[in-house]
Amino acid sequence: MAADFKSHVLRRDEKGFGGIPFKRLLLGAVGGGLTYTLLRVTLPGLALPVGALIGLALILLTALNGGLPLWQRLVFRLRGSLLLHAAAHPTGLLGELARGIDLPLELARLEGEVVFAPPVALVDLDLREWVTFVRPRELDRGDGLVFVDAPLAEEAR
Repeated sequence: MAADFKSHVLRRDEKGFGGIPFKRLLLGAVGGGLTYTLLRVTLPGLALPVGALIGLALILLTALNGGLPLWQRLVFRLRGSLLLHAAAHPTGLLGELARGIDLPLELARLEGEVVFAPPVALVDLDLREWVTFVRPRELDRGDGLVFVDAPLAEEAR
């Protein structure tokens, strides 16, 4: 007998409507209702359509894709576009805007020595005392992967 597991065991399936989780529907309804209530005092003719548009926008902008909501992906896209345009023309208007919002132009220039640098080890790890095995039965035979100081020195013995 085999057991079938879901791919997201720790994630609970949420109920909603039309594939939209209830939390997002509630956020859209509360946001649209609040907008309607505030605009009902100042602009009563536009309160209902603007409230409905704000509610729909909240539902759409909170849609997850790859773990990020749409609004956050749009902000990252805008920031990246601004950064790339500012890096291409640092003295232009977009370069000044990027410096004005403290967006460093050095982020657009990737240096291989920095990106592919090995991580700095905080603790010196000595693997010479460790023996690893692929299968537990190899423990009895002594067939394991052993870390040594110098491989040629081991072969000379």
